[in-house]
Parts: sequence; C-alpha cells; structure tokens
Amino acid sequence: MAISNAKKQEKRERETHTNREIFYKGKILTFYRDSVAQADGTIQNYEIVHHPGAVTMIPIDLDGNIHFVKQWRRAADKILIELPAGTLEMGERIEDCVQRELQEEIGYKSNQIIPFGGCYTAPGFCTEYLYMYLALDLEQSALIGDDTSEIDQLIISPEKAVKLIEKGDIEDAKTIAGIFRYLNWKSKN
Repeated sequence: MAISNAKKQEKRERETHTNREIFYKGKILTFYRDSVAQADGTIQNYEIVHHPGAVTMIPIDLDGNIHFVKQWRRAADKILIELPAGTLEMGERIEDCVQRELQEEIGYKSNQIIPFGGCYTAPGFCTEYLYMYLALDLEQSALIGDDTSEIDQLIISPEKAVKLIEKGDIEDAKTIAGIFRYLNWKSKN
C-alpha cells in the first residue's frame, strides 16, 4: 500500500529540523515563521499565528430558539451575527470557558452542555482550534465581561437562522457550522 503524499510530507516535516523565529508575541497571539527543508533541498517558510484555542456554543432555549450575539468586528470591518464564543484563558478548563462566555455574552449559564466536536478556524496559517458545544437548559446568570456592554443579543429560530445564512446576513464560519451541526443533531434526536 502506497503512502499518501500528505503522509510523506508529514513524516518529512516531523523528521526535519525546523528553524522557528518568533517575530511578535502579544497578549493572546504569537506570530512565528517556521523554515523547513523540503525534499528537493529548498527551504519553505510558513508564517503561523499561534492561538490558545476558543469555544463556541449553540445556546438553545426552551422554545427551541438559538441565542446569538450581534457585534462590531474590526477585522471584518462590519457588524456580524455570531454564536457566543470566546478565547480560552491560560489554564482554564474548556467547560469553565463555555459557562463564562455564555454568562458574559448572553447572560445565561447552561445546565446541560453537550460536546459537539470542533474545528480549526484557519489551518492554513493559524493554530486556533474551536471547541463547539450545544448549550441546553439555560438559566439566567449574567457576568460582566470586558466588552459585553457593546454586544447586542438576538434570539431567533433555527429556520430563520438558515434563511439569514442564505441571504448572506450570517457570514461567520463558526456560526454557520454550528447551526448546521445543530440541525443535523436535532434531526437525529
């Protein structure tokens, strides 16, 4: 059985000395450049953003509606409709981050969180892994976060959320993935 090209590259890169140069270290992100020798002897440079990871939740209330946030995103240069999400803090348990972000962003905690897998947000240049959770049995319990005063809350049905995706009003990838992941789960449960 032949080894796939991807496996060959993985093996070569894991066995090859990598020169790593950190050129920026911020509060959350570290930017570095890995220089890796290729099979033909050339050097390939990879510019990578290290991110500590994050969580996103699909909060479903007793009426079956999804709780969203609507907020200004500087990088996108626009207001986006998103599922609640947040960055893991150093040493923080993932489930604790889920509850903290729910409380800060939508003013609820969940008495039933169900792991929904996850995804890499931009694996071509970023290490961020996004842990996804379904949040059920919501109970009011607000925490004040750093920027939560500038977040609007939006509660809509899953069907309306799909229509907003189709119209281009929901453009955030984690939100689109979360909605369809939830609809798939719901169709089986």
